[in-house]
Amino acid sequence: MYWLHCRAMAMCRLWKKPRSEASRGRLINKQEILKMTYTTLSTEINGAVMRVKLNNGDVNMMSAGMAGELFALVGGLAVNPDIKVVVFESDNPDFFIAHFELNDILKSIAGDPAMPASKYADINILQSLGLSINALPQVTIAKVDGICRGGGMELILAMDMVFASEQARFALPEASVGFLPSGGGATLLPARVGRGRALEIMLTGRDFSGAEAESYGLVNCTLEDSKALDAYVDGAVERIQNVRIEAISAVKATVKKPFEGLRGGLLAGFAQENASMVECISDPQVFAALQALAANSGTRETELELADTIAGIL
Repeated sequence: MYWLHCRAMAMCRLWKKPRSEASRGRLINKQEILKMTYTTLSTEINGAVMRVKLNNGDVNMMSAGMAGELFALVGGLAVNPDIKVVVFESDNPDFFIAHFELNDILKSIAGDPAMPASKYADINILQSLGLSINALPQVTIAKVDGICRGGGMELILAMDMVFASEQARFALPEASVGFLPSGGGATLLPARVGRGRALEIMLTGRDFSGAEAESYGLVNCTLEDSKALDAYVDGAVERIQNVRIEAISAVKATVKKPFEGLRGGLLAGFAQENASMVECISDPQVFAALQALAANSGTRETELELADTIAGIL
């Protein structure tokens, strides 16, 4: 099945980052960011705080389009000191992000010209997006009040802080299908929750609650319901936005400094994720399972109980 292996290499290519105004060197002010229009998310700016609401279909799927729009947004934020805090949340009460769009993975494997090639050989789009978010000068906060699986959980690993409600559910179910989290999750999760817990999360693929996520160290804290979550995050944001941007930058830079020596290992981990993903989906049985899951996912019914959906196609 050499042909399948070659086509699977497209998994590591994916698409280039869009060239935003920021990438061309022009400073974008917060008024321009506010005027930018998106199809998978919306933004609102109040003072020094931006709220990003994710909204992509019935289950808030992380698609190639959403990733591209997040890159454009991050490109503008990277050169905008007017914004101090960015809160990422969902417009969907049941889903923060269901997972990455499997049909986009299949399109990339098939060499679909609509799926642009990656700029970097060993880093795919989700890994690069996570690095870009983590490098932002702003404080980034994820507010999770629903299902957050796969690529969604990998996305929040890039945030400075994560807060959840007791209704939140987290999972990395990829290994249940025959492959692995390859958007940075397999590399970043052990650093957040420890090696043993990371292995448990990835190899069982089970959903775990907001309370469990707090005990694991995945989230800062878990609140009892949506109202309490809103109040807690709003309070934290209010205090942070009153801090001088110079102090925010100093704190973030100092917190990151001890980990600079680990960057080589981080990039090696990303490369290993991609190499392992290629190897996994080169297996015809795994590729067939991926195709079957892509055909049977994406609806509220299949995504609310994803473990049952996966069991049904294996």
